[in-house]
Amino acid sequence: MDTQPRQLTCYIKKTRSNPDTWEGFCVEVDIPAIGDTYEEVVGKMHERLENYIDFIHERQPDDEQSLMFRPMPAADVWKLRFEERFLQRLPFSNRQVRKIHVSAEKGIPVQLDPNYTALCLTCKKFRSIGDFEVFHEPNSAYVWYDKTCNFCKDPVAG
Repeated sequence: MDTQPRQLTCYIKKTRSNPDTWEGFCVEVDIPAIGDTYEEVVGKMHERLENYIDFIHERQPDDEQSLMFRPMPAADVWKLRFEERFLQRLPFSNRQVRKIHVSAEKGIPVQLDPNYTALCLTCKKFRSIGDFEVFHEPNSAYVWYDKTCNFCKDPVAG
């Protein structure tokens, strides 16, 4: 299984409903954690991500579909980034949002890399980008992938 040494991005913040509670979110894998202190949530995020990455490394290639890149919804990620970069810096703000990066000793599996997978709009499954046709705009550097994977196009293979 290919691995990449990239890091996963996590946001840790105080909950607005209970200021004594912290919550954490991993953007790339949508794994949450909650705790009473910042340090506790950071520890839980590291532990849960290590367990998930170990789980992925132990699985067989047949299970790869269930382990593909499944990020948090883009709107939620945008809100976290906006809170971290702007809202908490306002003079009257009581928000506390911190961004951390988590990496694994074994390396991050390639299935968790958003540059490796794409969503097929026909079968609604995440597939390797190698399963999509690539289109290149003439006289341009613009390249895009077809929205339907080769499995859905070929009724015999699907």
